[in-house]
Parts: sequence; structure tokens; C-alpha cells
Amino acid sequence: MATRSGSSVSVPQRAAGRLLAAALVALVGSAACADTTPPTLFDTNLQVTTVLNTGLTQPLGIVFLAANDFFVLEKASGQVKRVINGVLQAVPVLDLAVNSASERGLLSMALDPNFATNNFVYVRWTESSTGADTGVTANVALLGNRVDRFIWNGSSLTFDRNIILLRARQTDNIATPNHPGTNNANENGNHNGGVIRFGPDNKLYIFMGDAGRRGWMQNLPNGPFLTAPLVDDTFGGPAPGSAHLTGVVLRLNSDGSTPADNPFFAAGAGLGGEVGANIQKIYSYGHRNGFGMAFDPATGSLWVTENADDAYSEINRVIPGMNGGWIQIMGPLARFADFKLIETTQFTQALQQIRFPPTRLPYTAAAAASRMLMLPGAVYVDPDFSWRYEVGPSGTAFVQGNALGAEYEGTLWIGSARANSQVGANGGSLYRFKMTADRLHVDVSADPRLADRVADNLFRAQKFEGTESETIRIGSGFGITPDIVQGPDGNLYVVSNTDNAIYKISRVPSAGPTQAEQEDTFQITGGKVESR
Repeated sequence: MATRSGSSVSVPQRAAGRLLAAALVALVGSAACADTTPPTLFDTNLQVTTVLNTGLTQPLGIVFLAANDFFVLEKASGQVKRVINGVLQAVPVLDLAVNSASERGLLSMALDPNFATNNFVYVRWTESSTGADTGVTANVALLGNRVDRFIWNGSSLTFDRNIILLRARQTDNIATPNHPGTNNANENGNHNGGVIRFGPDNKLYIFMGDAGRRGWMQNLPNGPFLTAPLVDDTFGGPAPGSAHLTGVVLRLNSDGSTPADNPFFAAGAGLGGEVGANIQKIYSYGHRNGFGMAFDPATGSLWVTENADDAYSEINRVIPGMNGGWIQIMGPLARFADFKLIETTQFTQALQQIRFPPTRLPYTAAAAASRMLMLPGAVYVDPDFSWRYEVGPSGTAFVQGNALGAEYEGTLWIGSARANSQVGANGGSLYRFKMTADRLHVDVSADPRLADRVADNLFRAQKFEGTESETIRIGSGFGITPDIVQGPDGNLYVVSNTDNAIYKISRVPSAGPTQAEQEDTFQITGGKVESR
């Protein structure tokens, strides 16, 4: 095993023989359409075509270097592969030893805003503690979720430095000293979040899921326990030391340092120590888990998707200093009673971690608001849109320009975290939202049932029911779609983790190009698509 060191950490990478074996598998691999139906779009003006459906295993993300030249990330192999002119290259450009249990693995990539001059590439991944790929949940370091910076030399990625280490191990099946034993049967490997993006301010934004924590960042000032010691788990808490900095969107400089204009910078400075330094990094908190993050190119606003436990999946426009309310609430505060009713009477009734059951949620919306931990300057914000029952929103992208047609310029697209073959109903769907004129909200005016900004999907045991989503659902059969990206050509590229494929959504060709299509071209600047 080859090891490349930087700072005080090392990045395990496999030997050349392992790379060759993986390349051979890629060359002989066959497509496996894992969803129930083929990908379909409901607008006859749009078409879906397959860009690549051989040689990929559990693809999770796509990053364009140029037109017809992009990276593809594979979740469980830890490999970053390159595709040039539709051809998968034989040797991966990077091969990391990942722990891929549950929602872990190779999770996200972003090009530096100055990539054209510095060749920096940022990767979010979960490191295996064995030095080899593993799906064993316990084979991960406590701080095994990493963001690292690499240097692109035109043919491979070389480790440069670590940006941040985040909580990975979920040991909540181990009793905490001086507290009753836990009922969580096994360790978990989910709620890592994972998506990273550079904003228009050239800062690096990192979505970190709650990783099962139950502390300050989950609006539990004293943690999950009712008696001393008031900790989160065997590794301390509930204050956000490095082992408990979860359920947050972080905002960092490209070298990993903390911007002085972050919303809680002064508050963190006042606290001092590791906890204070971590609070300074926070852009928003009170988040559960999510896989979608996108910046509105028209306004620079940050939008994220957030998955429910059982009740109230969310779409959030994140403002600096936002408290999203989890674990005291999911969905709008006005729906608190319904949120608690669902969580206490249906499905697992566990809010994932049994040590804080939903029966301990407040009795009223006002009480839920009063129990939130509000850092100095924090503000609670309702989600902009919710689904009453979980639908698993996932990869997220804005459309810029008229390549898909003028009616799609500025729209927000969201994928699914479950395939139709897994959950039926709305699994594998693509959703498309228009925006209000001021672009502060998704536009729900086309359906009067959505005036309350909640899709009241009818109850089914598997959730994912589609009632009241009819006007926002644009496609089906795409499987798990962890990433949607607008390419240099203005088209949308959808990564299907379950179909082992990359799909392209484009305008159906007309007899001739419109004037807008003739004038609208695209260029990549620092990994961002810009129209001109």
C-alpha cells in the first residue's frame, strides 16, 4: 500500500496492481438498470439520454474539467475516474481507501475557484481505518470523515493537505459511563451529509449531517440525558468539540482557516478553546442530514435539501446564522403537532437514536422554539418547502441560461435519495421548482394545495407518496440521484447511483436554433458554469 503524507495525517492509496485490476473491471463491466422503470421526463420538450452506463459502480458525483471532460466519483471503490469524449479512461486519477458502510464513502468533490491557476481539487470522503476499502461499520476512526485538498497535474490527483476532520464513528451502542445501557443494537454509518461546494464568495461550504449526535448543534443544550453527567456519548459533548461538530453547514477559507466574517466568529472567540474555534466555523446549524447543496447563480443564496426521519423532508434557503430547528422540530413550526404525532405513533418511533425518543419532544410549537439553543445572533428559520412524509430529496442544481428552454432558466432541480425499485411511489423522481420573482422562495403558485408550502403526501407505510407533488415532479425512473450538475453545454447531468449511469437532460432539437440558443454559450470558471 502506498502512503502519501501531508501535515500530520496520511492518505492511504492503493498500489498500481489494484488500479490495474479496477481498470479491467471497468472495461468489462455491464450496465445494470436498478430502477423499476427507465428514466422518463414529463415535459415533451426535454429528452434524457445516457452519457455513460458501463464501467461505473455506485457513482456519486460528477465534476466537469471542460466540455466532454469530467471526473466521476465512486462511493464504495474510493476511485475518481475520468471520462473524456464519453470514454471512461482505463486508470483512475485517484484511489482512496474508503469506509463505505451505509452513507459513508467517497462523497463529494469541488474545484477551487482559482483552479485554472492553482489546480486545487477538494475531496470529501470517509477514510477506512484498515488502509483498504471496507464496508465494516466499525472500521473507521472517530474523526474519519475528511475534506482534503489535492493537486491536479493533468493525469492524477496528488494529496496536498487536510482541510478538516469530522466525526464518523457512531458508537451509540456503547453505554455511556454512569448512564443506563443503550438500546441501539449496532454502530451506525449514516448521517454524514457529505456534499461540499464553493460559494460565489470563494468560500468552501461543507454540509455535515448530525452523525447521530444529540448535543448543542441538535438544539439539546444538555445532551440526550436527563441526569449527570450531561454528555452526548462516550466521547464527550454536548458542546461541539471536534467529535461533536455535526448537524452543521461549515464555511471555511480554501486553506481550511476560518473566515472572520462568519456569523458566529465573535461568539466562538468569546468561548475560546476547541469548542469556540469550531463554533467560529459554523455558517448554520440545527440540521439533520442532507445530500443536496446549490448556490443560486442569480442571487448567491445557498439552498440545501434535508432528509426527514419520518416526517417533514425540507428544502431550505440557508441564511448566515440560521438555526434549522432539529431535533426540536422538522418542517414548519406551525406543523409541530403533526410532526410529533407522526414521530411518536408511526414507523420506528425512534428519531434514529433511541436515547432521545420522540416522546421527549415538547408539547407545543412555542415550547419547541423556547428549547432551541440559540447562539448569539442565531435565528430560527422555517424550511421554505416541506413534504409531510419523507420523500428523500437529494442532489440539487440550479439551471442557468436557456439551453433547456427559456422556461427553465433559473429553475431549481432536486433528485431522490431512494430508487423506485426500493420504495415505490415517488422513489427515483426528479423535482423541478420555479422561483418567485425575488428568488427568495420556491414558487408554489401553480398548485393551490401548496399555498401552505407543504406537500401533504398521503400516508403509506413506505412513505415517498406523491400526492401534492404532481406540479413539481418533472421525471421518474432515475434511481438514487446524489448529484445533478449543469454542464458547460448548459444541459443537466444526473448521476444515478443505482443505475450505475450518468444521464443527460437536454432540449429536444427543433428545426433550427432559436435566437436565444444562438447567443447563449457557456464557460467553466473555477468549477462553476457561467453563461455569456
